[in-house]
Amino acid sequence: MKSVSLFLATLLLTPALGLAGAPTAAAAEDASAKGAAILKVADQRASTFPNQSYVASMDVLKDGKKTKTLVFNMVMKDLEKQFITFTAPGDVAGMKILMEDANTLWIYSPEFKKVRRVASHMQNQGFMGSEFTPEDMKLAKLAGSFDATLLGKTGDETTLQLTPKSAEVSSYTKLEIVIDSKVGGITKIRYYDGSGAAVREQVRGGWVKHKGAQLPTEISMKNLKTGDETIIHLSEIDVETPISDDLFSRRMLMRG
Repeated sequence: MKSVSLFLATLLLTPALGLAGAPTAAAAEDASAKGAAILKVADQRASTFPNQSYVASMDVLKDGKKTKTLVFNMVMKDLEKQFITFTAPGDVAGMKILMEDANTLWIYSPEFKKVRRVASHMQNQGFMGSEFTPEDMKLAKLAGSFDATLLGKTGDETTLQLTPKSAEVSSYTKLEIVIDSKVGGITKIRYYDGSGAAVREQVRGGWVKHKGAQLPTEISMKNLKTGDETIIHLSEIDVETPISDDLFSRRMLMRG
C-alpha cells in the first residue's frame, strides 16, 4: 500500500476539534479542509487494488435469527464498476447486478430473462430481504460525492461527517464514518435520515492483509429502527487477476 505523505499523516493525528460553543468560521473551514484530505486518503487506500474479486455469503437475520443465506460472486474494477452473480439458493441463482458507473445500476432476472435499470428512487430499498441496498454499491468511493468535516480523533480512530454534494448522491442527509489507522480503512458508517436520526449502521471487520494492504472480510449492516441485520462474509479474495472492462456491460448480463 502506498505510503501517506507526511502532511496527510499529520492530519490523521490532529486532536479532536471539540471546543465549547459554536466553531469559528476559520475552525469550520479548517475542519472541512482536513476532512476532505482524510477522506481522499481513505478512498485511495480502498482503491489500492484496482482489480478485486471474491465469493460472498450473505446471512439475513430477522429478530436475531437467520432467515436465509444468499451466495454470490463479486467482481470489481476501480470500485466504480461492479458485477454480481448470485449462485445460491436455487430461486435466485443466475440473478445478476451490474454497476456500469457510480450512477447506473442494472439487474438481470433469469426467470424472465430480462434486464431492467434500477430507478433512482428504488436504490435505497433493501435488496432481497437484506439490509443492504443498491445504493450501497454506489458508495464504494466517497470523496467525489460527499463534502467531509473532521469531527475528531480518539486513539486510532478518526471520525468524519459526510454530507452529499447533491440529492442524487444519497438518500441520507449525512453519514458519519470512522477510519481506523490500525487497518488503514473505514471500519464504521452510520447513516442519518432527514430528521437527523441514525437509521442504519455498517461495520467492517475481519481485516486481513493482502500484498501489504488490509481488506475487510466481514461487513454487517444493521437497521437501527428494527434491529434486523445482514452480515456478509468474504472468501476466495483475489486482487491480482486482471479484470477486463468488457465484463461490465448489459450484454454480459444476458450471458449464461
